[in-house]
Amino acid sequence: MRDLKHLYYFEKLLDEANNELVRRARQEGRICVGNVCSLVPEVLLDLPGTFTVRLRAPRTGSMEMGTYYMTSFLCEYSRALLERAIEGGYQFLDCLIAPDACSMINRAVENMELLKTMPGEKFFFSKYGDSHESRR
Repeated sequence: MRDLKHLYYFEKLLDEANNELVRRARQEGRICVGNVCSLVPEVLLDLPGTFTVRLRAPRTGSMEMGTYYMTSFLCEYSRALLERAIEGGYQFLDCLIAPDACSMINRAVENMELLKTMPGEKFFFSKYGDSHESRR
């Protein structure tokens, strides 16, 4: 039972994308790399001087704006991420890495980029993966 207080601390960290640990790492001058999928290679997530945040949208209510820019047929995760980005919830990121693995997430990230939801002089989006060229 005495260990439950520690579990509660870590559970509370999940309530906010920009939580205490993220703010502390940014204060130390580390670069915040956002990612949206477990298919992003670890080598990109563990670069010196960086730390990684898996994007979430805790306590998302309405997804009206996310659904406006994306169809309601797309998954709730992708629409919730776009909704939170439009709300300004990912302003703490320095970059965002998205694999070319899921068309729904790709669409959300493309909208984030087009809508300039994470402005910043040094902010960048990186979409990587297999090229769409034939491999003959």
